Amino acid sequence: MKTIAVTANDDRGLAGEMSMHFGHCSHFVLATLDEKSQVKSTDICVNPYAEQHQPGQIPDFIKSLGANVVLSGGMGGRAIEFFEQLGIEVATGHHPSVGEAIDAYVAGELSGAAECAHDHH
Repeated sequence: MKTIAVTANDDRGLAGEMSMHFGHCSHFVLATLDEKSQVKSTDICVNPYAEQHQPGQIPDFIKSLGANVVLSGGMGGRAIEFFEQLGIEVATGHHPSVGEAIDAYVAGELSGAAECAHDHH
């Protein structure tokens, strides 16, 4: 069973808008997939570090939620490294909604992580 954390700009779950910026997204949608890679359940978590965070805090938070995959529109290189060290798969790429991002991941169309092209602080 796989649990996927997806960055979101709101609390609308699968219908919500996927966030382009991992570290500053307002919410994470946790989707648990069954053995057929169908969404079995979802949970919405507020990002406690959206306003300010230290390197590694959000990856540790995602790990504490039980996720083994994280999907985001974009992510900085240090965050990608932290996730890799924690054994959490990262995939980046823009999709309009959280549900569409999960569908693309399940279909093998969303994989791999590319570092954002702007500065991170």
